[in-house]
Amino acid sequence: MIRKTVLPNGLKIVTERTPYLRGAVAHLRFGIGSGQEPTKIQGVAHVLEHMVFKGTPELDQVAFGNEIARLGCSTNASTGFESTTYELDGPAETVLQGLDVFAGVIANFHVPPEEFDKEKDVIQEEYKMIQDDPSAWGEDLAYHALLGDFAHPTIGTPDSLDGLTRSTVLEFAKEHYTPDNLIVGVVGNVEHEQVVEVIGKHFGSETRTRKAPHEVPLTQIKVRHEEEDCEQEQVFLGFRAPEVTRKDLPAFDVAMTILGGDSWSRLFQRLRNELGLVYQVDGSYSGWPHVGSYMIYAGCQPSETDRVLAEIQSELFKLKADITADELLRSKAMLKSSLLMSSDQLGNKVHKLIDDELLFGTYRQYEQDIAELDAVTVEEALRLAHEVLDTDKMTQVTVGPHQPSN
Repeated sequence: MIRKTVLPNGLKIVTERTPYLRGAVAHLRFGIGSGQEPTKIQGVAHVLEHMVFKGTPELDQVAFGNEIARLGCSTNASTGFESTTYELDGPAETVLQGLDVFAGVIANFHVPPEEFDKEKDVIQEEYKMIQDDPSAWGEDLAYHALLGDFAHPTIGTPDSLDGLTRSTVLEFAKEHYTPDNLIVGVVGNVEHEQVVEVIGKHFGSETRTRKAPHEVPLTQIKVRHEEEDCEQEQVFLGFRAPEVTRKDLPAFDVAMTILGGDSWSRLFQRLRNELGLVYQVDGSYSGWPHVGSYMIYAGCQPSETDRVLAEIQSELFKLKADITADELLRSKAMLKSSLLMSSDQLGNKVHKLIDDELLFGTYRQYEQDIAELDAVTVEEALRLAHEVLDTDKMTQVTVGPHQPSN
């Protein structure tokens, strides 16, 4: 049920037909994101994402939105560190029509000068909104501190946004929104050949090739505190982690799920259930082909910040000392459950289609992922915990009224 076509210009199309589902999802992912931007134009990938929705000379943003709505479809987009993804979902019987409209807009969008200036103002408001959310702002600062400008806030800065010009955005699109830098994934009860026909109609004759992305070196800030008058202190501890293509990544996933994966995890049990210091504490992994990150987050009373930091680090040392067979069993069960549940969701299915194609050149069956989890041993999980959870290489970021003493 999974098919792949590569057009002569390098554009890849992968589909999974699901006749048992009534909905459908299409993603169009360009291999360019905020982590590949020169410093002076930080935020350009995100601005470009916004500008695509302004429509074309023949179909402005209002007409575009109305046309998509008539089909019962919806559109969205997101900018990551290494990609920009345009998303469409709707009923399987109309999603191809929606894809025809959306692909036409992405291939032929224009940037009216008056709309460009207006949208920059909108993004400045988005920046303020993020700053008004200490946890969201803290997360941006934490990734930036851990990975340097590769992980700078995707939205850019007020100064970099002010400096962006319409011509800069259009040039960025010309260099990176090319067919050989685009992969299209569709999951739903649709025919592969029809998807290829729609995408080929809008992108098949384009022969431009991508410009090599700007290389951003990885740097690190060990400690950062951002003074903020808020009720809670936002605490982030970050670690460089295995890249997403590492063969032993399942062992890392198993170890980190034991540490901060769910309500039974060690961090949750110790800091919330035993000590009552936090409402939320968890850990999350993000990975790219050249680097990964593991970020621990907790929100606490400012007066308890030092204690929370000490307790988290204590749990790190304990994890590196011992993992029980029962914890290994529970972690594997939770990770396998997450895989199986995600396999029933259209959005996750199309993400996996595209990710597997980009990372491995082929689709990996869920059974393969599960088999690799099953094969993880206590020794392997401990080895990855030791490798990653080195507090001498840790980044600590806090946002709130209390500056930690350590």
